[in-house]
Amino acid sequence: MDITLNEIRTFNAVVRTGSFTKAAQLLGVSQPAVTAQIRKLESRCEFPLLERFSKEVRPTSLGKQLNRLSCQYLDLDLAVAALLKPEVRTENFRMKVATASPIIFMPLIAAFKKQYPNALVQVIAGTTHECKQLLLDREADIGLFPMPNVLSGLSRLAFHCHGLVAILPNDHSHAGAQSVSPHDLIQDALIAFKDSSFTQDYVKAVFSKANLQPKFEMMMSISEHVSNAVVEGLGVGFSLSDDIRADPRYTLVPVAGTDMDITEHVVWLKTRSQQQGIREFVEMALTRRNLDQTCQ
Repeated sequence: MDITLNEIRTFNAVVRTGSFTKAAQLLGVSQPAVTAQIRKLESRCEFPLLERFSKEVRPTSLGKQLNRLSCQYLDLDLAVAALLKPEVRTENFRMKVATASPIIFMPLIAAFKKQYPNALVQVIAGTTHECKQLLLDREADIGLFPMPNVLSGLSRLAFHCHGLVAILPNDHSHAGAQSVSPHDLIQDALIAFKDSSFTQDYVKAVFSKANLQPKFEMMMSISEHVSNAVVEGLGVGFSLSDDIRADPRYTLVPVAGTDMDITEHVVWLKTRSQQQGIREFVEMALTRRNLDQTCQ
């Protein structure tokens, strides 16, 4: 099966844009040229790769698999082009950034945008799991989230570290304490963030280490709603210390019993290290990161 790089490049462009016309614009060719390349590629396959709808094109199950697999070849293609033809790099690039910690990383994103004002930067907020999946699916170019364990195919740069805090009502008995333990809070009504969030998993681990099984009486889909629920007297919430802004309506108290601070990372696919935008973002993060000896 003699599939050409041009066929793969065209297929990935169609999947990325959801349109033959937009793929042609992205590649700088005519729409008939895109159609011809897709026909050649699909003629080599036993099953269809794309589903055609009235206003968009979507990959089939097989098409999704091919897209994930073939993207690494395009990453290599771009890396070689960046190495051999650095003069073609432009400031008019596009980049998607997925972050689970917008408060921490927004100054970095703002500095990047200031340095590259013509770049189109799209910021996507989500949980750590959601951001990681966007990165793996190439729906995001840069991920900004905690990644304590090294994952195959991903590169990471430690950027910032912070600890766990309890969000307490101002009239809570421990609101004036220097720290609180899981035992201090086990009888409180506890407010949870999404089960898929890094913070929620960390809270459960801290209670488990103290041999406690916390009971969460409310679950919030948006992190800001946790602090709002605390303000309304619905219970006690949790956050990583720099993921929440100080507010006179509640009190933030560090949670004791954690081994070390959580490290926030800048994360990207190894095969895309030389892609325009990613390299510049990582270089800027290197100069602006805020670390101490507790980070890893």
